[in-house]
Amino acid sequence: MTTSETSARRRAGRLSAVRGAAGTSCALLALAATLTGCGSDSGDDAGVPAPATPSRSAEPSPASPTSTKPSSSPSPSPTVVKPMKPSTQAELRACADGSCTVVVTKGTEIPRADRLRAGPFTVSTVGAEGVDLTSVDASGFTSNLLGQRPDQGGPSTVNELSIAVLAIVEDTAKLRLFPAEH
Repeated sequence: MTTSETSARRRAGRLSAVRGAAGTSCALLALAATLTGCGSDSGDDAGVPAPATPSRSAEPSPASPTSTKPSSSPSPSPTVVKPMKPSTQAELRACADGSCTVVVTKGTEIPRADRLRAGPFTVSTVGAEGVDLTSVDASGFTSNLLGQRPDQGGPSTVNELSIAVLAIVEDTAKLRLFPAEH
């Protein structure tokens, strides 16, 4: 190979490396422009979900003999979360058998389920981060169930009692207590 061929190959290699880097830079700039160009410049809509828009069914083609009746399914409506009313003392006492569904707030006391060797429980926190429950048995042993959530993958179990968080709405939580499966 001659010196001029070697120099030409080096120049071609450098040009392709520069073109590759420039192409990558252009692609990244285009991606950044696309991502930043999607927002609003008012700054007032951070964290606010976009309004739901009703879906439309496809228009039939002129050659199609189908009728154009409106769809019988309702258009989607925004989900409204209704506040939950905390359980009464009588409803909470029903948990003593180890099988109940109750709505609790901070400070709610759930009685001991003697036959399942669990409780009593005190609700120490209810919020977006989850539900915290504390139990101190007669011997002084403390059990803490922290950050319990509906989406945690299953109930938590203390001795023979399972506790599942079904829903959290603001400062209330719906709990289901039931005997643990063995």
